[in-house]
Amino acid sequence: MAPVSLITRADDLGSSHAANEAILQVAEAGFVKNISVMAVCPHLEEAAEMLSGRKDVSFGLHACITSEWDRVLWGPLASRERVPHLIDARGAMYQTVDALAAAKPAVEEIMHEYRCQLETLRRVGFHVTYLDSHMMPELQIPGLREAMSRMAEEEGLVDHSPFYRMFPTDLKQLAKQPELFRRTLQSGIEGTYLMIIHPACYGEEMLLTGNRKNSGETVASQREADRRFMTDPAILAACKDFGVRLLRYEEAAIK
Repeated sequence: MAPVSLITRADDLGSSHAANEAILQVAEAGFVKNISVMAVCPHLEEAAEMLSGRKDVSFGLHACITSEWDRVLWGPLASRERVPHLIDARGAMYQTVDALAAAKPAVEEIMHEYRCQLETLRRVGFHVTYLDSHMMPELQIPGLREAMSRMAEEEGLVDHSPFYRMFPTDLKQLAKQPELFRRTLQSGIEGTYLMIIHPACYGEEMLLTGNRKNSGETVASQREADRRFMTDPAILAACKDFGVRLLRYEEAAIK
């Protein structure tokens, strides 16, 4: 059987205490090798205290210009005079990429904000090695993907965009039925895949999230399932049994 490699990534560190706690557990379990950090959220400094010193994972800027929940909001780090088209009527970032794209923000505004976010992560102690994005607005905003690639090159970061061959089993199914992970490996897959999960501990904090598409209960339950999946010893055992390599982005980028 051909070897399988997984770029394993946990998203949204810094977004909440619940996410920070869960991602710490996930990192200690050993399955996740990449952690994407949100600089704009209120629990960033706690996240840095908890995790920034780890050498067994890589940290990335989870570049963010959307604020998707109804009650939990965040805004840009740049001065609002510099990024006026990134702010909606709520005084926060736009809730959806569609709404943001309709506002026609200049790519220069977005990149200024992204650089502020990168500077903030470095200031609080994260050694940032890759660049990815929250909700992938670069798929809808002309010129943004190219600008992000240039930023990654200038800052010595791995650009996430070439690494989107997703693991072939739906992650929501995997979180609910971890045995599917072993079955997928048994099916004869080969090559390198990306796996992105959003772990958080279930509780009142996550129940405050949600919007018209997903209730707070839905978000909290799914992210708790993600936490359980990524800390399940059977998942690492399956990786060992099938010789799966767990990769950081830097390792995946080596030709």
